[in-house]
Amino acid sequence: MRSSDSTYDAIVVGSGAAGSWAVKELTEGGLNVVLLEAGRDLDIARDFPARTDVGVMGVAGRVKAAIRGQHVQARCSSFSDTTKQFYVSDRENPYTNPRGETFLWFRGRQLGGRLHTWWRHVPRMSDFELKAASVRGDGLDWPLSYDDLAPYYDIVERTLGVYGAPAGIPNCPDGQFIGPATTTKLEDAFLTNVEMRLPNIRVTHARKTKYDNNRIPLPMRLALATGRLEVRTDAVVSRLLIDAQSGRATGVEYVERSTGTARAVRGHVVVLCASAIESVRILLNSESARHPAGVGGSSGHLGRYVCDHVSYTQVGTVSDEDVELGLNEDGFDFAGTGLYIPSFLDKESKNFSGGYGIQLAIGRGAPVWIMSAFGEMQPRYENHVSLDPTVKDAWGIPVARIECAHSQDDLEMVAHMKRKLPEIAAAGGLRVGKNIEVGRWNIPVRRLRSLVLADCGALWPGGAIHETGGARMGDKPDDSVLNSYCQCWDADNVFVTDGACFVSPGFQNPTLTMMALTVRACRFIVGDYRKRVN
Repeated sequence: MRSSDSTYDAIVVGSGAAGSWAVKELTEGGLNVVLLEAGRDLDIARDFPARTDVGVMGVAGRVKAAIRGQHVQARCSSFSDTTKQFYVSDRENPYTNPRGETFLWFRGRQLGGRLHTWWRHVPRMSDFELKAASVRGDGLDWPLSYDDLAPYYDIVERTLGVYGAPAGIPNCPDGQFIGPATTTKLEDAFLTNVEMRLPNIRVTHARKTKYDNNRIPLPMRLALATGRLEVRTDAVVSRLLIDAQSGRATGVEYVERSTGTARAVRGHVVVLCASAIESVRILLNSESARHPAGVGGSSGHLGRYVCDHVSYTQVGTVSDEDVELGLNEDGFDFAGTGLYIPSFLDKESKNFSGGYGIQLAIGRGAPVWIMSAFGEMQPRYENHVSLDPTVKDAWGIPVARIECAHSQDDLEMVAHMKRKLPEIAAAGGLRVGKNIEVGRWNIPVRRLRSLVLADCGALWPGGAIHETGGARMGDKPDDSVLNSYCQCWDADNVFVTDGACFVSPGFQNPTLTMMALTVRACRFIVGDYRKRVN
């Protein structure tokens, strides 16, 4: 194994939503940082061809992709001729599920990660989710509150630019908006109709980030501008390097993707931002005499409480003359949501925990309306990630074995969604008939239904692409992996700021919260923590 002579102030693993923010905050704070990305650099001309429309892919295209080695990735709603280059090869990057279970793990390995296929919907979480046990009487409390996180939401929103309209909805706090995004005429009518006919339900404009066609994520560009960031692509991280005496991380071992050469890079701090399951996989694979169950494994909770949103979609049609075109800037602008309904289930009679929000698109570029519900999967110990004892990836690294299934609670939530979404659609003035049952209108689910949908009609776990948990935060080291700053109890110079740190998923899309948590953790590193590493 070859080792780099340089020792960096910080090593960041992963270049997507969390990693791009980590390098920005750390370099702007004066630290010298190396960023390790498992995938390739971008080829702008090849990856983002000009004059590309938002792509669709039918059955034949997905079958061909499966034959080429993307048999899992081709089951993703956003997989198309436009986007297939942003999804991994499943032959090179396998994972396993127990027999009879399905978890869909959709991955992107390239600079920027999955941001290149992100729908950019960014609602804030609230104390109804962050302090669920205390405020709602069900769920779990995080080791931080909305007031702790709000200043960091502000920072992220002001940097990226977020569309939205102030609505004063308690469980969907208003943000630093630059103004409402464009809605269709049918969406405007829907908002008015629902709030008039269903007073317990609030409808607001979708909260989504401004489209940035630069392709390199803005936070990463800001980090590069400091001159303190080194980017290494094609660096497949296998494990953390651990000091035998202190148990702290001394660096990271990775494999060069194209050559198979094992290398090591040294650093004072390691920030894992590789995605929830991948970061947990790295921690588990970092076992040593000091960390026999992996770094963070002393409590027995590493890899546990993995979640994805419980997701069900209702689809109908609108008239061709009601379709509005030109709402997306180009073929890589995937923001397809016009309206948002935050969870309203505190006002509903229900027999399950948590709630769900609904994202809507009506007449956007196609004669359809789509209502996609995303609900809180309750964290369960048995839903977990471990290392497969026999299967390895193309670089000889043990792969993730993912066990995550819907509970009876989740199934009751899906049943409620099936009843409620048509009711809301009708109240909004939409034509409601037999559900077309497509996760997005370009999925040929009627012919490939079982590959995408569970028997209950919801997406298989993982299908929402909102995976969280596995290295959850907590107040005490005996029932969590990280503290409230995403700092590992077992190795205090290791931080995990992607979705793995979540205590529970909430009903909101997780990306904005990942970014805010990353900013908070990295400012802690730069401030209080950096004094100790020096």
